[in-house]
Amino acid sequence: MNALSFGTPAADADVIVIGAGPAGMSAAIDLAAAGRRVTVLDMQPAPGGQIFRALEANSADPETGALLAALGPAYSAGKALIQTFRATPGIDYRPETTVWELRADGTVGWLRGDAAGYLRAPQVVLASGAMERPVPFPGWTLPGVMTAGAVQTLMKAGRLRPEGRIVLAGTGPLIFLLADQLRRLGVKPALIARTDRLRDKIAGLAQLRPAALPAVVKGLDWLARLRLAGIPMRTGITELAAKGTERVEAVSMKVSGQTLDLPCDLLVVHDGIVPSVDLAHCAGLALEWRDAEASWWPRTSPDGGAELVPGPSLTDGPCRIRISGDARRIGGAEAAIAHGRHVAAAILGAAASDTAAAVRQAMAARGFIDAAFPTGLAKPLPADATTVCRCEEITAGTLREQIRAGATEMNQIRGITRCGMGPCQGRNCAVTLARILGAECSAPPVPFHARPPVRPLPLGALAGLTGLDPELAQVVSLEDKPVAAGDDAHE
Repeated sequence: MNALSFGTPAADADVIVIGAGPAGMSAAIDLAAAGRRVTVLDMQPAPGGQIFRALEANSADPETGALLAALGPAYSAGKALIQTFRATPGIDYRPETTVWELRADGTVGWLRGDAAGYLRAPQVVLASGAMERPVPFPGWTLPGVMTAGAVQTLMKAGRLRPEGRIVLAGTGPLIFLLADQLRRLGVKPALIARTDRLRDKIAGLAQLRPAALPAVVKGLDWLARLRLAGIPMRTGITELAAKGTERVEAVSMKVSGQTLDLPCDLLVVHDGIVPSVDLAHCAGLALEWRDAEASWWPRTSPDGGAELVPGPSLTDGPCRIRISGDARRIGGAEAAIAHGRHVAAAILGAAASDTAAAVRQAMAARGFIDAAFPTGLAKPLPADATTVCRCEEITAGTLREQIRAGATEMNQIRGITRCGMGPCQGRNCAVTLARILGAECSAPPVPFHARPPVRPLPLGALAGLTGLDPELAQVVSLEDKPVAAGDDAHE
């Protein structure tokens, strides 16, 4: 292979921010206010992220008063942040833009409509948010089974109200928030089926801090309102299953050892949220497996500085990425805003003691929440007949069969079964496959090898890439990487 040297293409911005949720917006505002040229790439049509989704449009429409009231003050509180974000000079906001590649040297591959290209910056803030923990259980692929986040999206962006017999199942504060929002809209769930138990709350008391009391009071207020509304609630449920032919028609679960069957038109599940790590993984950043959360989390410094995976890397030089908000640690909107400001201070080289204290304050309730609402639906491994990879319709039994036949690596199993090769690229199945593999082989979970594009990229857009560095275009794996000037060339 001939020796090639990387040039240094001109930067398109001082900082590229990926995501316009609370963390991305707050970081962009502070950076632009300090004179930095900031480009914000956002998949959504308007700023706000999941928590403040469609807030601008809903606030401007006089017919959405009932919806805004139902979604509550925490939703409307994002209006001022969005207005400041829109009004701050120096922010180049690019909505409906998908990031399909990220490299540690500050190179970002983007797609908008039929156009795609690369942007570069000396600093990148990855604020891509979180995702709901995937929960494979019998019947989870039936129409009429949705996650709590998906229902909230339909309420906020589609202004839709669920109808029929609704069962909410799982654990975590979002279950109570959604139930209270539905109550305000005049929708009464048939049951809230919780996997958490009283003993979890008792265990959480050891993690309770004075700064967390407002969050605890808010949760107790939700519970009180739901009970006053006469919404039934069961705790400690297990063995959840959705039943039906063309769509969900009933739900089954175990309560205190007894089977409970209920007719159901909409089953809403939620088992907590975890950082979205696909772009971090694509960039070669270090991830760590957490058994309690049953997921991978990025390894960073408190101010979001990411670490590269030890060993050979696709890029040369230091890592230029900082991870912020729920993409780094789950904390909610207030914590994400605080951490976005903390990351901005670190990039600017400013004193960060105040922003660090704000992050600690906003994260004060996290220890209690984690202990009080442990993973429930995702805790048991799926039975053989349960679908794990819904894109390719691969069951847990098929995965176990291949593992027992000698396939003992994630990528090997993917190549044999196509698990993780569908449109989601493993976002919904990789964690479950890793846990099954770990149980069968007693091996620590290791993610799939990441390779761009991590999001669908049309061939027409790929053919017309702009901002293309010819040398960079050749580097899609370590085997393709050019030898830097001064290094020995190998044939």
